[in-house]
Amino acid sequence: MTVGRLEALHLLNANGEQLNEPLVYSRDSYFLGALFLFLEIVVGTSIVAIIKYFSSDVSLFIVLMFRYLFCLPILLIIGLKIGGTHYFKIKNKKVMSLRSVAGLLGLSFWYLSVIHLDISKALALSQVMPIFICMLSILFLGEKVGFFRWSAILVGLSGAVIIINPDAEGWYSVGLLYIFLGTLFASIMFVALRRLGMTENAVATAFWYNLFGSIIFSTYCISALTLNDISIEIWIMLFIIGVMASAQQIFMALSHTYASASSLAPVHYTTIPIGVLIGLLVFNEKIDLNFLIGSFFIVGSTLFILYREKKKPSS
Repeated sequence: MTVGRLEALHLLNANGEQLNEPLVYSRDSYFLGALFLFLEIVVGTSIVAIIKYFSSDVSLFIVLMFRYLFCLPILLIIGLKIGGTHYFKIKNKKVMSLRSVAGLLGLSFWYLSVIHLDISKALALSQVMPIFICMLSILFLGEKVGFFRWSAILVGLSGAVIIINPDAEGWYSVGLLYIFLGTLFASIMFVALRRLGMTENAVATAFWYNLFGSIIFSTYCISALTLNDISIEIWIMLFIIGVMASAQQIFMALSHTYASASSLAPVHYTTIPIGVLIGLLVFNEKIDLNFLIGSFFIVGSTLFILYREKKKPSS
């Protein structure tokens, strides 16, 4: 899921005008957009794999601190280059606060879910986020949803149940609670981003969100944890995660510069086979029939929801 993936969906120009269409119109532009999005997915999936691999060696709070800190310089440089200090002003501070808190909780629970679940299962279950967003849009944005989209929501949720497989012995894991909370808060963040997209620019919202995360986790780590016992290997890992997190946001912003978010939606589902590949090769995970059937239901239902969303403006 990567919460960073949502930060670039509302691109604006230097004057603060929202860009609903890609900047470049050509046959090759979609290829570039899809390529950058695929690179973002590979980098994001690699980050969670690294976090899972080193989860027993370093506190997740320390990882999150460096993840947020290393994202700030690139966002600051980009914002200053585009519009100077005025580019970072936020008009809707209440929604910005909601976006920051929901984004922080969403990312934290997402990383926790990957630590406690098979990475392939966590990545597959995270794809129900469009379903959560659709449901939250009904509650908070007053959007009307017809029979077909309600049916798609039920199909997608049933796919998640199939993957979880409550009939299996030892099916429950605390990671399931974390993935539910992570997806829920990430969806709330996305709904907040929809509101912010009407008045704010993406660089400013991403900067203040990452600054908020840096302050929260730095304060906790400095006061409650010690950094003296961290090995050189872990320091290298933390630096790599920080650099990769910055690259992840750049790739996402570039992908939506060359192609629209709706046209790139199918590319997001490459997350599932990438997660399966990492799970098999790195963590010796097993893929069963329930996983395949449930993933098919989730992908099919969310693609249908996106299809209905695309048709809605024209109707």
